[in-house]
Amino acid sequence: MKLRFPVIASVFALLGVGAAVVWKFSGSGIVPTLAAPPSPSVAVPKPDASGLALERDHAAVFQRAFWRRPASSDKILHAERRDWLDDASGVQKWQWFIAVQPSAAFRDWLLKDNPFELVSVAPGTELVPLSSPPAWFPTAGELAGLSRYRNREGRYLVFHDLANDRFYATDAGGGFAGAQK
Repeated sequence: MKLRFPVIASVFALLGVGAAVVWKFSGSGIVPTLAAPPSPSVAVPKPDASGLALERDHAAVFQRAFWRRPASSDKILHAERRDWLDDASGVQKWQWFIAVQPSAAFRDWLLKDNPFELVSVAPGTELVPLSSPPAWFPTAGELAGLSRYRNREGRYLVFHDLANDRFYATDAGGGFAGAQK
């Protein structure tokens, strides 16, 4: 029991020295200062008369679809996000579609790191029907021939065209509070 006090005192002394070093050098450029990451500045599209707001900015749709910014080596071929807004700009429902020629890093992140907990879907398995996909999105028949993945809920769908190394993805959901203007 005699050993306990010197060990505890040593730990506190080391913590104190470490804090002093960080404090001394933090303003000198030796220890980088931690800054909050810049908040994404995504412009809120204006809704049409029916309350539908379309976003076609490729990087903005990519970021909202995959929760990360595209790398310069990710080629976004097409992207569209639809938000149906109420009178108070609250989103009643939303839907997005995207086509990406992925970099190797993005492909590995999406399928190997698997942040969306995607599972492979066997050929012939019925998927959630796609509601009004854009003209550039593959048809149901074309999608049936691609490698298919979905999340647990079954709405977040990723189709991998192995022949062209291209991802087609979509998701849809209910409402949430709109961005503050």
